[in-house]
Amino acid sequence: MTSCPRFSRKVSECESIIAYEFNSKSLCAQALNTAAGAMSVCVLDSSLKQMPKNNRLAVYGDAAAAAHLCSLWIKRGLPKHCWTTLRRDLISNDNLARVGRGHGLHKGFNMNGGTTRVSSGMVATAVEAILGAVEIYDCRDTLARVM
Repeated sequence: MTSCPRFSRKVSECESIIAYEFNSKSLCAQALNTAAGAMSVCVLDSSLKQMPKNNRLAVYGDAAAAAHLCSLWIKRGLPKHCWTTLRRDLISNDNLARVGRGHGLHKGFNMNGGTTRVSSGMVATAVEAILGAVEIYDCRDTLARVM
């Protein structure tokens, strides 16, 4: 990321919260970006570019977190009903929103200018996107540690 003051501080705060430093700061910035249009523009590689919204990373993060959790479920030989309970208790949108707010991640989102309130859905999506960014850039072991 060459020059993205709107994102730089937010990325540093996120890294501090999750105790993980991204080598690719733009992946973390994308995970924190809920905005579209002018609020998501920054300078990347010496040209103005629009930072993508975090929804694609969130889909990936949701799948990566579920796959990691499923592998633990299988390794431990737990009954099938435990899988439903694990998913609901650990990676449901309600829990992800609660965890994200509890750690203050919602304070670092890049939002549209008119957005005044961070919804639970926005928090859950960003947490999934952060998990996706960690897994894409690093590996499943790092994802497990951040989770």
